[in-house]
Amino acid sequence: MSEDDDSRIGGISDPGVRPVYDAVAAALAAHDKATAVRAAVEAVTNGVVTIPVLYHDVLFRILSDTGAAWQTGKTAIWEEHLASSTVRTIVEIVYPGVLKAKAAAAPSGRSVLLACPPEEGHDLGLRMVADRFDMAGWNTFFLGPDTPVGEIAAAALSLGVDSVVMSSSTHFHRLAVRHAVDELKKHLPGIDIWVGGPAFAGAATGWLPQEVVDLDELLQDGAPKGAEAGDEQPAAADEEV
Repeated sequence: MSEDDDSRIGGISDPGVRPVYDAVAAALAAHDKATAVRAAVEAVTNGVVTIPVLYHDVLFRILSDTGAAWQTGKTAIWEEHLASSTVRTIVEIVYPGVLKAKAAAAPSGRSVLLACPPEEGHDLGLRMVADRFDMAGWNTFFLGPDTPVGEIAAAALSLGVDSVVMSSSTHFHRLAVRHAVDELKKHLPGIDIWVGGPAFAGAATGWLPQEVVDLDELLQDGAPKGAEAGDEQPAAADEEV
């Protein structure tokens, strides 16, 4: 691992995270999905890391690194897709643990709908964000990618949620999210509308503070401080939440 890689995952408080990150990243670099999945799942099964920590400090970071490598031409599109597919497999395998944590958590009394706006196909980070809401005792509804704004509004009203989360993976799609938020506010008065994702890393110019949610402050679910919805550095989340 280079000094740049080391600094990117520096500040991790859990001493068990670094070897898990290294093992999963090395397996992905070797295009070895089975080893990557096994390293991540066994780390959770053996109590080395919790699922929130696995998501935030391992999977989100790996997706962020892979996306950055693709943007600079160091990683091919198919390699990014392979990494995303591997992470999705890991998320599906540990989902029973999410349900177990949800059953043990005190009900928050709150509900949330999570969806990607039209033309946004990167939903993996947002899926992990949905799992974090579940583990914090929320009633959670995840719609996935490329969802028409009218359908998001209809689902929110039909399901009776009190909050909606959307994510954007690029600054281009962030414009679609801005449009979606403005439309949803017209149809969903009194419902919190939150955004997150890689497109919101750093300064979220043009967005109200109450629109860009800090998941760690909101959920207190055991993930390190500093995560936002779909944050893949994440909360809100993907090749990508």
